Amino acid sequence: MKPWIRTAAAAVIGASALAAGPAFAADVPAQPAASTKATSQLKIGVVNMERILRESKTAQRASDRLNEEGQRRQEEIEAMSRRFKTKLERFEKDAASMSEAERVNERRELAEMERDVTRRSREAREEFNQRRNEEVLLLQNRAARIIQDVSRREHFDLVLYEFFYASDRIDLTKRVIDELDRSTLNDGKKK
Repeated sequence: MKPWIRTAAAAVIGASALAAGPAFAADVPAQPAASTKATSQLKIGVVNMERILRESKTAQRASDRLNEEGQRRQEEIEAMSRRFKTKLERFEKDAASMSEAERVNERRELAEMERDVTRRSREAREEFNQRRNEEVLLLQNRAARIIQDVSRREHFDLVLYEFFYASDRIDLTKRVIDELDRSTLNDGKKK
Protein backbone atom coordinates (compact mmCIF):
# COMPACT_ATOMS: atom_id res chain seq x y z
CA MET A 1 0.00 0.00 0.00
CA LYS A 2 1.32 3.41 -0.92
CA PRO A 3 2.22 5.68 2.02
CA TRP A 4 -0.23 8.42 1.02
CA ILE A 5 -3.11 5.90 0.97
CA ARG A 6 -2.19 4.73 4.49
CA THR A 7 -2.03 8.35 5.64
CA ALA A 8 -5.42 9.15 4.07
CA ALA A 9 -7.00 6.05 5.63
CA ALA A 10 -5.56 6.95 9.03
CA ALA A 11 -6.90 10.49 8.68
CA VAL A 12 -10.39 9.22 7.82
CA ILE A 13 -10.37 6.82 10.77
CA GLY A 14 -9.06 9.53 13.06
CA ALA A 15 -11.66 12.05 11.89
CA SER A 16 -14.42 9.48 12.38
CA ALA A 17 -13.19 8.77 15.89
CA LEU A 18 -13.06 12.47 16.69
CA ALA A 19 -16.56 13.02 15.33
CA ALA A 20 -18.02 10.23 17.45
CA GLY A 21 -15.59 10.69 20.31
CA PRO A 22 -17.08 13.64 22.24
CA ALA A 23 -20.17 11.63 23.12
CA PHE A 24 -18.06 8.89 24.63
CA ALA A 25 -14.75 10.44 25.60
CA ALA A 26 -15.99 12.23 28.70
CA ASP A 27 -17.80 9.21 30.08
CA VAL A 28 -15.49 6.31 29.24
CA PRO A 29 -12.37 6.15 31.40
CA ALA A 30 -9.13 5.51 29.55
CA GLN A 31 -7.60 2.09 30.10
CA PRO A 32 -3.95 2.00 31.10
CA ALA A 33 -1.71 0.50 28.45
CA ALA A 34 -0.29 -2.07 30.88
CA SER A 35 -3.69 -3.64 31.54
CA THR A 36 -4.52 -4.31 27.88
CA LYS A 37 -3.31 -7.43 26.18
CA ALA A 38 -0.89 -6.95 23.34
CA THR A 39 -2.81 -9.51 21.28
CA SER A 40 -6.30 -8.10 21.93
CA GLN A 41 -8.22 -6.79 18.95
CA LEU A 42 -9.93 -3.45 18.70
CA LYS A 43 -13.70 -3.88 19.08
CA ILE A 44 -15.59 -1.46 16.83
CA GLY A 45 -19.33 -0.98 16.39
CA VAL A 46 -21.52 1.27 14.31
CA VAL A 47 -25.00 2.70 14.82
CA ASN A 48 -27.29 3.98 12.09
CA MET A 49 -29.25 6.83 13.72
CA GLU A 50 -31.49 7.24 10.67
CA ARG A 51 -32.58 3.63 11.04
CA ILE A 52 -33.31 4.18 14.74
CA LEU A 53 -35.45 7.21 13.88
CA ARG A 54 -37.23 5.25 11.17
CA GLU A 55 -37.68 1.77 12.72
CA SER A 56 -37.94 2.10 16.49
CA LYS A 57 -41.38 1.85 18.05
CA THR A 58 -40.45 4.85 20.18
CA ALA A 59 -39.94 6.97 17.07
CA GLN A 60 -43.13 5.64 15.51
CA ARG A 61 -45.14 6.55 18.64
CA ALA A 62 -43.63 10.06 18.62
CA SER A 63 -44.48 10.38 14.93
CA ASP A 64 -48.07 9.27 15.58
CA ARG A 65 -48.37 11.81 18.41
CA LEU A 66 -47.06 14.58 16.17
CA ASN A 67 -49.40 13.59 13.36
CA GLU A 68 -52.39 13.70 15.73
CA GLU A 69 -51.40 17.18 16.90
CA GLY A 70 -50.88 18.29 13.30
CA GLN A 71 -54.18 16.78 12.20
CA ARG A 72 -56.14 18.81 14.75
CA ARG A 73 -54.41 21.99 13.64
CA GLN A 74 -54.94 21.11 9.98
CA GLU A 75 -58.66 20.60 10.55
CA GLU A 76 -58.92 24.08 12.10
CA ILE A 77 -57.12 25.60 9.10
CA GLU A 78 -59.33 23.72 6.64
CA ALA A 79 -62.47 25.00 8.44
CA MET A 80 -61.13 28.57 8.17
CA SER A 81 -60.37 28.01 4.52
CA ARG A 82 -63.89 26.69 3.85
CA ARG A 83 -65.39 29.78 5.57
CA PHE A 84 -63.18 32.00 3.40
CA LYS A 85 -64.21 30.21 0.19
CA THR A 86 -67.90 30.39 1.13
CA LYS A 87 -67.64 34.12 1.83
CA LEU A 88 -65.68 34.65 -1.42
CA GLU A 89 -68.31 32.79 -3.47
CA ARG A 90 -71.10 34.80 -1.82
CA PHE A 91 -69.19 38.04 -2.57
CA GLU A 92 -68.66 37.09 -6.22
CA LYS A 93 -72.35 36.27 -6.55
CA ASP A 94 -73.62 39.41 -4.77
CA ALA A 95 -70.91 41.93 -5.79
CA ALA A 96 -72.98 43.35 -8.65
CA SER A 97 -75.85 44.26 -6.31
CA MET A 98 -73.59 45.81 -3.63
CA SER A 99 -72.74 49.46 -3.28
CA GLU A 100 -69.13 50.53 -3.88
CA ALA A 101 -68.56 50.99 -0.12
CA GLU A 102 -69.94 47.51 0.63
CA ARG A 103 -67.71 45.94 -2.05
CA VAL A 104 -64.62 47.70 -0.71
CA ASN A 105 -65.47 46.67 2.84
CA GLU A 106 -66.15 43.07 1.79
CA ARG A 107 -62.88 42.88 -0.19
CA ARG A 108 -60.99 44.11 2.86
CA GLU A 109 -62.58 41.43 5.03
CA LEU A 110 -61.82 38.76 2.42
CA ALA A 111 -58.20 39.90 2.17
CA GLU A 112 -57.92 39.79 5.97
CA MET A 113 -59.42 36.29 6.08
CA GLU A 114 -57.03 35.10 3.35
CA ARG A 115 -54.01 36.52 5.22
CA ASP A 116 -55.24 34.84 8.41
CA VAL A 117 -55.54 31.44 6.70
CA THR A 118 -52.08 31.84 5.15
CA ARG A 119 -50.54 32.97 8.46
CA ARG A 120 -52.09 30.11 10.41
CA SER A 121 -50.95 27.58 7.80
CA ARG A 122 -47.39 28.90 8.00
CA GLU A 123 -47.49 28.88 11.83
CA ALA A 124 -48.79 25.31 11.82
CA ARG A 125 -45.94 24.17 9.54
CA GLU A 126 -43.36 25.97 11.67
CA GLU A 127 -44.80 24.56 14.89
CA PHE A 128 -44.89 21.04 13.43
CA ASN A 129 -41.26 21.31 12.29
CA GLN A 130 -40.19 22.62 15.69
CA ARG A 131 -42.02 19.82 17.52
CA ARG A 132 -40.56 17.23 15.14
CA ASN A 133 -37.05 18.57 15.76
CA GLU A 134 -37.64 18.47 19.53
CA GLU A 135 -38.84 14.86 19.35
CA VAL A 136 -35.87 13.84 17.18
CA LEU A 137 -33.45 15.49 19.60
CA LEU A 138 -35.04 13.72 22.59
CA LEU A 139 -34.89 10.40 20.80
CA GLN A 140 -31.27 10.94 19.75
CA ASN A 141 -30.30 11.79 23.33
CA ARG A 142 -31.99 8.66 24.68
CA ALA A 143 -30.37 6.57 21.96
CA ALA A 144 -26.96 8.07 22.77
CA ARG A 145 -27.29 7.01 26.42
CA ILE A 146 -28.28 3.50 25.35
CA ILE A 147 -25.39 3.35 22.87
CA GLN A 148 -23.01 4.29 25.67
CA ASP A 149 -24.52 1.64 27.95
CA VAL A 150 -24.28 -1.06 25.28
CA SER A 151 -20.73 0.04 24.41
CA ARG A 152 -19.56 -0.20 28.02
CA ARG A 153 -21.43 -3.41 28.78
CA GLU A 154 -20.14 -5.17 25.67
CA HIS A 155 -16.64 -3.61 25.88
CA PHE A 156 -16.56 -1.75 22.58
CA ASP A 157 -13.46 0.36 22.02
CA LEU A 158 -15.06 2.60 19.39
CA VAL A 159 -18.63 3.19 18.21
CA LEU A 160 -19.30 5.31 15.13
CA TYR A 161 -22.54 7.06 14.23
CA GLU A 162 -21.79 7.89 10.62
CA PHE A 163 -20.15 5.47 8.22
CA PHE A 164 -20.05 4.45 4.59
CA TYR A 165 -20.24 0.72 5.09
CA ALA A 166 -20.52 -1.62 8.04
CA SER A 167 -20.97 -5.37 8.18
CA ASP A 168 -23.82 -6.82 10.22
CA ARG A 169 -21.22 -8.18 12.62
CA ILE A 170 -20.40 -4.71 13.98
CA ASP A 171 -23.79 -2.99 13.47
CA LEU A 172 -25.33 -2.26 16.89
CA THR A 173 -28.39 -0.50 15.54
CA LYS A 174 -30.87 -3.35 16.12
CA ARG A 175 -29.66 -3.79 19.72
CA VAL A 176 -30.06 -0.05 20.35
CA ILE A 177 -33.57 -0.04 18.83
CA ASP A 178 -34.60 -3.01 20.99
CA GLU A 179 -33.26 -1.42 24.19
CA LEU A 180 -34.73 1.97 23.32
CA ASP A 181 -38.17 0.45 22.76
CA ARG A 182 -37.86 -1.68 25.90
CA SER A 183 -36.87 1.34 28.00
CA THR A 184 -39.72 3.41 26.56
CA LEU A 185 -42.16 0.62 27.30
CA ASN A 186 -40.88 0.42 30.88
CA ASP A 187 -41.15 4.22 31.28
CA GLY A 188 -44.77 4.05 30.12
CA LYS A 189 -45.60 1.34 32.67
CA LYS A 190 -44.12 3.37 35.54
CA LYS A 191 -46.40 6.35 34.88
